[in-house]
Amino acid sequence: MATITFGGETVELTGQLPEVGQNAPKFTVKDAEGKDITKEDFAGKTLFISVVPDIDTSVCSIQSDKVNDWAKGVDDSVAVVTIANNEREALKAWAEANDANIPLYNDAQEFGEKYGVYMADMDKLARSIFILDAEGKLAYKQLVAEGTDEPNYDEAFAAVDDIK
Repeated sequence: MATITFGGETVELTGQLPEVGQNAPKFTVKDAEGKDITKEDFAGKTLFISVVPDIDTSVCSIQSDKVNDWAKGVDDSVAVVTIANNEREALKAWAEANDANIPLYNDAQEFGEKYGVYMADMDKLARSIFILDAEGKLAYKQLVAEGTDEPNYDEAFAAVDDIK
């Protein structure tokens, strides 16, 4: 079980972080309409997953904006999504208010546990980025050590080019 800090306090994460090179765990999340979305829905594409603890906080909004802006320049062989455990209505409102062109999905804890980023004590997901290759293997992961910090965007965005 991994740990991070959040506001300087140590937080244990539930689940096991998957290893790069292994088949990424299957998951189910919900879209804005409540429809199930699974890992298999992205088969054949590189999947960039941006994970945020709470879309309605400043750092999460900044991360989602930066990923959204970057996604405007990727080709259709790459799917870019954000996953949070905010209620679907909050995700939908954020997407509309910020002109998001990428989907925001709700995780009720399954994704977080399968990917080792669920902060049970806070009922939030730890800030992270995962990239799956077109075959569904984990090709890149970044768990942000301090949950109130932004991820290393340059490294994550460059990893997509290395994977494709």
